[in-house]
Amino acid sequence: MLSQPARPGSHALSVTLTRLTHFDYTDGGFLIRPRAIDALRNVWSMIAKPGSHWSGEQRVAIAEQARAARIQRMQPPWLRELPDAPSSLPPAAVETARRIAADPAKIERAWAHEMIEQLSDAAYVELAAVTNCVCAIDTLADALGVELEALPAPEAGEPDGARNPSVADVGAHVPLQEPWDGGPNVARALSLVPASNAMFMSLVMSMYGGEPGRDFFTLEWDGPISRPQAELLASRVSAVNECFY
Repeated sequence: MLSQPARPGSHALSVTLTRLTHFDYTDGGFLIRPRAIDALRNVWSMIAKPGSHWSGEQRVAIAEQARAARIQRMQPPWLRELPDAPSSLPPAAVETARRIAADPAKIERAWAHEMIEQLSDAAYVELAAVTNCVCAIDTLADALGVELEALPAPEAGEPDGARNPSVADVGAHVPLQEPWDGGPNVARALSLVPASNAMFMSLVMSMYGGEPGRDFFTLEWDGPISRPQAELLASRVSAVNECFY
């Protein structure tokens, strides 16, 4: 065990952390499903790789900005000590990553459209996917009382520019796949960039309680708590975070 000062924004004076190696929770005494561990590792690996519109270096830089902002989310924005962003990351990308991670209640249509205009809708979606994944994984670490996993080293390569051609304006901030028969709208929120949507949903599926071969979007459920209990928790967390969705 490793005792360290609490991270900025924590209400505790100190926090006891367990040193982890690539999502190895065994020493902390936690029983985490192997499929969930595989998903965490896979997402971490994917963040390091070039995406559709951001390089691996940029994606890891986005993750760094998101993590730092989320850690200090309880501090007023003007008191947060956030890392400098590399010159390869546009200011709009830095602002977007920080706001999604730390101030989601401030995501308004006008602001989102301004960021999208500067970044492009697909780049905005991919950035949101990276930020959401990092925040979800870091929140799990906080809940378990373990140290945050070191961010991955970026991999070389160029973005492939992939974009879903089967999208339409359905009233969201960005185009979504249309027609859609893959479950609730949240499952297509990032569908403009298929790889980003797949990365995020793989994490959702593994962390929420589903197992391969089961229909996640019905009441077929094998989680440690019941589906209604899980939905109640999710709704409460969304309300506390002032999620507009």
